[in-house]
Amino acid sequence: MNKIIKPNFIIIGAMKAATTSLYTYLKQHPDVFMTSIKEPMFFNSLNTENDFVLKGRKTKKIKSFEEYYSLFKKAENETAIGEASPAYISNNSCAKLIKDHLPNTKIITILRQPVERAYSNYLHAKRADREPINSFIDAINSEEERIEKNWSSLYHYKEKGFYFRQLSRYFKEFKKEQIKVILFEDIIDDPQKITKEVFEFLVVDSSFTPDTSKKANVAGKPKGVAGWIVMKLRKNNLIPNIEFSKYLPEFIVSYIFKTIYSKPEKIDNKTINSLTNKYYKEDIKQLEKLIERDLSNWL
Repeated sequence: MNKIIKPNFIIIGAMKAATTSLYTYLKQHPDVFMTSIKEPMFFNSLNTENDFVLKGRKTKKIKSFEEYYSLFKKAENETAIGEASPAYISNNSCAKLIKDHLPNTKIITILRQPVERAYSNYLHAKRADREPINSFIDAINSEEERIEKNWSSLYHYKEKGFYFRQLSRYFKEFKKEQIKVILFEDIIDDPQKITKEVFEFLVVDSSFTPDTSKKANVAGKPKGVAGWIVMKLRKNNLIPNIEFSKYLPEFIVSYIFKTIYSKPEKIDNKTINSLTNKYYKEDIKQLEKLIERDLSNWL
């Protein structure tokens, strides 16, 4: 009988907060095993039908613990075994489900200024041709109506930024020492330092130095006919999720992405400040106390 291997750490999110980058850094460590499927999204799908509104094709969900644990069966001598599913942090049920089934697992989260995160989330949906609204503000203003109509959490741009509410569920279920909170700006400014801290948290060799030179899953806007074609193919899952840098020189990969994607317009500080004060001010102040970090720069 095959031994069941379970994860002992999970990156729970947040979406568009460098979770893919952290996944790629951890994956390089010889003592760390990460699932080949970067986002299993198992616990947020557990016991639900997911009959939500989503533009484009839905991905096939993992339906059983047998299927979920099979994602880790190729782990051999690694001591830290994990996965990364950014939807776990904002889902109401995930904290308790993870605690019930994996009580000793460690939790890692990366938090990003909520308006900047929401805007990046919106650009991500636009790039994938899943967002029909052409204005970020209009999309934010449509959110309550969309939630009432059971739209996918992909479109919950504003809602996913209430980190105090979300993390409180995890601090209730898990011991403080089981949770590692990272700020997006810290991992962007000094990925080596933050990755070392995560290695220490996972009790693996922290002297290992991963390649942190490449940014993963950066938002962009489709450009020209080529970008439009790629967007449509990706929307319908007709392009495999391949790490092209494994097979092609970096300068060719860079050229391809520059050909099909253009840099999106940055969100202006006035909009960031306005939306932050309108929606997130109190949540951020409570979050500061919960994670014991100064977040005044977010305000």
